[in-house]
Amino acid sequence: MSKARQAKLPSKIYTEAIVRSVSGESLLHSSTPVTCENVTQFYAEPRLLDSAVNRLKAEGFEILNVSKTSISIAADAEVYERSLQTTLEAVERPVIKEIVGETTATFINARDDKPFGEIDTSQTSWDQLLDGIAINEPAFYFRPQISLDSPLETTRKYLRESPPETTTKYLRVPEDIAQGLNATLAHQQGITGRGVKVVMVDTGWYRHPFFTKHNYKVNVVLAPGSSAPLEDENGHGTGESANLLAVAPDVELTMVKADVLTNPGKFKNVNSVAAFKKAVSLRPDIITCSWGCDLSDHKLSPFNQALASAIADAVRQGIIVIFASGNGQWSFPSQHPDVISVGGVYQHLDGLLKGQLEASNYASSFISQIYQGRRVPDVCGLVGQLPYGAYIMLPVPPGSQKDQEHSSVGDGTKPTDGWAAFSGTSAAAPQLAGICALMKQLDSGLSPAKVKEILQHTARDVVEGSSHPSTGGYQAHQGPDLATGYGLADAYASIEEVKNVVWGMRFDDSALSLSHPPQLAKKQLLDISTTRRQKMPSDFPKLKAKLDEILWEIEQILEERIKNNEIEDVELIVSEVDFVPRSVIAKSIYLLRQSLEDCWKKEEEKNIRGQVVKVHKSLESSKIFLQHISIAQGLIKFGKYQETAIQVLTEALKSHNDTVRDAAIKALSECVSNINSFDHASRYDISEDRVDLYNQLKITLCKKEHNIKEKICTVDNNIAYCSDGNSTKEYEKVNECWRLR
Repeated sequence: MSKARQAKLPSKIYTEAIVRSVSGESLLHSSTPVTCENVTQFYAEPRLLDSAVNRLKAEGFEILNVSKTSISIAADAEVYERSLQTTLEAVERPVIKEIVGETTATFINARDDKPFGEIDTSQTSWDQLLDGIAINEPAFYFRPQISLDSPLETTRKYLRESPPETTTKYLRVPEDIAQGLNATLAHQQGITGRGVKVVMVDTGWYRHPFFTKHNYKVNVVLAPGSSAPLEDENGHGTGESANLLAVAPDVELTMVKADVLTNPGKFKNVNSVAAFKKAVSLRPDIITCSWGCDLSDHKLSPFNQALASAIADAVRQGIIVIFASGNGQWSFPSQHPDVISVGGVYQHLDGLLKGQLEASNYASSFISQIYQGRRVPDVCGLVGQLPYGAYIMLPVPPGSQKDQEHSSVGDGTKPTDGWAAFSGTSAAAPQLAGICALMKQLDSGLSPAKVKEILQHTARDVVEGSSHPSTGGYQAHQGPDLATGYGLADAYASIEEVKNVVWGMRFDDSALSLSHPPQLAKKQLLDISTTRRQKMPSDFPKLKAKLDEILWEIEQILEERIKNNEIEDVELIVSEVDFVPRSVIAKSIYLLRQSLEDCWKKEEEKNIRGQVVKVHKSLESSKIFLQHISIAQGLIKFGKYQETAIQVLTEALKSHNDTVRDAAIKALSECVSNINSFDHASRYDISEDRVDLYNQLKITLCKKEHNIKEKICTVDNNIAYCSDGNSTKEYEKVNECWRLR
């Protein structure tokens, strides 16, 4: 430990008690990054979890939250030192804050030989229950830390519902943010986030007249360590919520107040993991956070490891998690691969460059040193420029810290007028949460990974400007880049992409075809999608009674496939919380996939658990008809059973029916981006089967172009070679129809 200046221990210390896992894998000491794909191996053994809770209570600890991986607890230093046989110390360590730059913050450590911030339990009676204790670390909201000489004053008389006039031009909420992110067109179609649950973890929320004017409704829940639910002494949460509501005005917004402010310049020792877990417990569709720490190291601290597992578990549950990329920090958790990391794009508001987009030099961008290949950000919202990011005029509690500090740096407002001009990626994160809410209104079943993919695919490319110099100052250029990720998020383009998936198909009595359904069908789908909410297990009593039987049937199927060496030795971990009400979309997908069964040659039947099951041995091109082409294309666009659908289209390329073959060519050509996205999401390096598909398509296109059925065509190094017996020519046009990665 460095010779850092000693500080005083706080009256209450927050920590995460890490319970030993079922797998035996140590969350605190694992060399494997925790993601939604492997977080289950860090789940605590239920019996140990209950025992740990009971014993911690008996020792005098306050139980704040119990999750599958850790227990959030709090107590004074004496309780920790007595029950865990340790000695705690408070140390001032270097940190980087906005505006202020390099400064210090108070960290708590145990005087043992474990990593800084961890209490060792291996030599205590807790060893059989706990893997260790991760001590809370300071987390900072991504905003300027401007020193104030005067105490906070609250003047609420004559508080304005509209912002004051200023000589400097700023974006205004809601109209300018909605227009800048292209959300206005969505609003005109009635897509406003209605029925979608969003949680912000921030400094609180104050009922400003601005929110009353626009009929915005927000609920407030206190995080452990916070108080005064009707107040927002800082103002950060109040202001940033206006960004979200500008994009999705009808969301069900809950503010989890994780208050950090006591007096000007003094901060509470608030447990950010417990605050995040409180947000998860509310079972939202989306969680947005505009805070974190500066972390450029190659390893997470014990506390950040606990936070990483909480995030991974939330995403595994289907919650979209959004974090701001930081304003000059190597921010964590925005580096976590499961989150949507949000950077900044600046749109010029006046002058010769009015309307032009460029990377914000106030927003962080970097390559993570913790998660290999992780690039931050993914996409961007609207953010101002250095030095203060003064860009969006936002409502704040009158006399709050935000009100005073931005007035002091000259944003044109008064210190107690309830308005301040600020932004940063703190503003961009809730903006993106609003866009995600619009998407979830259309299809509540969208996964976090699919939402991120759509946001990236539909973002507006930004080719000018550079990111914050403290994290490398990367230059924007054509295509995805470090400065802005995939660019500025586009709300309307995102919902159109969702529509293509949700409404791309309709049913006929005899066949299925791709088309846009009538307005009535759209409304029915929208109504069902809007009202479909994730349920608690108690909502499914029949499922609960039959779940063991269902899981046993699945286990038998897996065991048979494993024994036949068809799949790896795997298991499927499913519980009641993984089930949601069956949507019309899910039923449609089932019928689509069932219709493809006719394409297989049925060579034998097996008796499985008293039922005769047809076992398909091979696809037959002669059994593939036009309706199957439409069905396969629809499944690819739905993002379901894509591998099977691609197999059907590939086999159709061999069909002797010219109409079927041409339809397969057209369908595959139209689905290139979907298939490439599927390959990427599946972490394919392009398998031999996929290369065969690409080559088969090239050859088929080549023959079709020359209208010679007996032509000899081959593919080598992504070029089609055609021979008619007299000469051989390179045929390059096919590469425009299908691009092989």
